[in-house]
Amino acid sequence: MMVFEEIYNDIKNAFGQLWTFKERGKSLEIITPYTTTTQKFISVFLSFKDEEYIVSDGGWLDNGFYENTFNLEDDTFRKIAHHYFNAFGIKEVKGPSQKTYFYKKTITPIAVPSLVFDLSNFIAAMVSTSEIEFIEREERETKELFRRSANEYLQTVIPKEKMELGAYLDDKKQIRMHAVIKQSSSRLILINYITGSNQYYFNNSITKTNFLFELAEKSVVGRFVKRKISLIDTTAAGYVPTRIATFINHLLENTGSEKIDWSEREKLNGLI
Repeated sequence: MMVFEEIYNDIKNAFGQLWTFKERGKSLEIITPYTTTTQKFISVFLSFKDEEYIVSDGGWLDNGFYENTFNLEDDTFRKIAHHYFNAFGIKEVKGPSQKTYFYKKTITPIAVPSLVFDLSNFIAAMVSTSEIEFIEREERETKELFRRSANEYLQTVIPKEKMELGAYLDDKKQIRMHAVIKQSSSRLILINYITGSNQYYFNNSITKTNFLFELAEKSVVGRFVKRKISLIDTTAAGYVPTRIATFINHLLENTGSEKIDWSEREKLNGLI
């Protein structure tokens, strides 16, 4: 079938059936089930040269294929990168276009799955490291902008005495909602905001809301909670309806809650 068939089968047997491949000339692209924080599946490339099996990143890290910024000229990033080079035993070489290729090699076919595993984890670590400062800043800004916008809107449609923003539901201050609306002394509406600067963070926000709504039901005020609403930031970069639908549906079904899209925020007007 192909020159690497036996090795590829060893990889699938070692790591599972979710791995796929593509033949690319004299090399084999191995598409792993691992994803980066930029939501890209990680690929490594297997070739055979001078009686050695070589597993490389195909130059994709330096080329920015993973939508990452790879800059070894930054002192802090370079120190972290070299830590990973040493930890995973990674070597590097310049290609024809002066792009850097990261690789590991062996003369033993049975060792190839281990090299694939190491290089995949190395790529994931490097992408996460190269993106962390930018992503954290962007994520903070995204969350803060939506929190401020949502709060301001709620303050225009809900009487001040009927609403508490950033309210805790427990004495230990562990269960905090973005907004709690008091319809009466025995009827509460909980609202939590869902947003994210990318799909990963958006889904995390959904998961956190799911957890908070579950905890709210078990809290001392749980019996007074009559509605639970997720306010969805439809303007966020992480809002991709087809990619978040499964998470949203689970949230609604699991917690008996409902959602209101920011684009339809006028639905919040009739809560009181």
